[in-house]
Amino acid sequence: MISDEAPVTEANQAAILATAADYIEGWIDGDAERMARCLHPDLAKRAVAGDDPDQPLALDEIDRAGMVEATSRGVGRKYSGSYETRLLDAFGGIASVAVLSQPYMDYLHVARFGDRWLIVNALWQRRPGR
Repeated sequence: MISDEAPVTEANQAAILATAADYIEGWIDGDAERMARCLHPDLAKRAVAGDDPDQPLALDEIDRAGMVEATSRGVGRKYSGSYETRLLDAFGGIASVAVLSQPYMDYLHVARFGDRWLIVNALWQRRPGR
């Protein structure tokens, strides 16, 4: 749902989804340059670490440099190229996007910086059975 209070143009909606496509396609293709261009320098990417009773609130965390490096090593190349992106909401210069790929569910927070949209936060988890 796009907020009527601070409308986002169709061109910006397309740019937001293009940023999400750079993220998942860059990962799957092992394209570190594409990954780097869609991530904010202070990216925070997190996932719930698991069911360790000694650390019940643990998070797996990776920053922009770690994502670009893992992409350059081709960590995501083993996955299928099929994915779906959905703009969940947008307001002025911020947006939330869902990215459903073969192995993952990602929720991205995207923000506008000048004429660029960059991923600021990502919360993800592996899809069951993947």
